This record gives sequence, C-alpha cells and structure tokens, in this order.
Amino acid sequence: MRNLLWLVFAGTVLSLVPMTAAAATSGALTINGKVPISCAIVVTPSAGASNIADISAGNTNLLVATVTENCNDPSGYSVSLAGANSGSYTGLFKDSVSAATVAFNVTYAGAAVSAATVTNVAAPANTTKNVQITYAATPNLTGSVGYTYAETLTFTITAK
Repeated sequence: MRNLLWLVFAGTVLSLVPMTAAAATSGALTINGKVPISCAIVVTPSAGASNIADISAGNTNLLVATVTENCNDPSGYSVSLAGANSGSYTGLFKDSVSAATVAFNVTYAGAAVSAATVTNVAAPANTTKNVQITYAATPNLTGSVGYTYAETLTFTITAK
C-alpha cells in the first residue's frame, strides 16, 4: 500500500513538471517596417513677386516663385492652387485702398494653369517648378500709395 501511494504521488509530481520541447535545428524571424507617406511643398518667392513698380503696365511671364514638390507616395501626388482674392486657380490683384482689381493668369512649370490642380504626378518625385504670372496693361487704374495691390496664392500638395 505504501508503494502504491508512493507511485501515485511520484506520478502526480512528474505530471506537474513541464517537459522540454525538442530543440529545432533552425528558426526564422520576420522583421518588417514601413516608410510613412510624406509629401511637402516649399514656395520660394522670386524678386519679381514683391514691390512690382507699376501694375498698370502689365507683364508677361513674370517669374514670381519656384515651387519645390517632394512626395514619396508610390502612387504619386497632386498640387493644387487657390488665389485668396480670386477664389480660384487664377489670380486677382486687389487694391486694399480703392478695391480696384487686376486679374492675372498663372503658368506652372511652363504650362498655363487651367484648373485648380496644377500638376498631377503618377510616381514619387522631388522637383522644382517655376511659377509665372501674366496680366494685361490697365492704364486707367487708380494710383495707390505704397504697394497696396496684392494677391496670395496658396499651393497645396496631396498624396494620392
């Protein structure tokens, strides 16, 4: 009886002790990560963008800025344009004193802007493009003190 109790006790203790698994000859570990989508735009005004001596004289292809587009999205990106005064992809100089206006057209990377999306790129890129404006002579504009005719153009980059 004593031997039987001893065997039951020993069997119970052994069943509670974990068994070591058989060692494998190799093992694999997969390590992965990602690069987040990142798009940035830098607008650098040129000397021609401020203090235009005579808006009424008109101008053709006046270089006003360079825009650096940088986006790593494999699907590409788009850049859009909006004028604060015009409310669209065209520009509108507005005199803060007399409220007189002079409309202008924008050229982006050598192409006339004809929609809010000024460029639509199908792959990642890091590139710089020129922004030029053209406006007609308007000799009957009201004179202004200082540089009161202004427009703010906003360029926005968006990953696809």
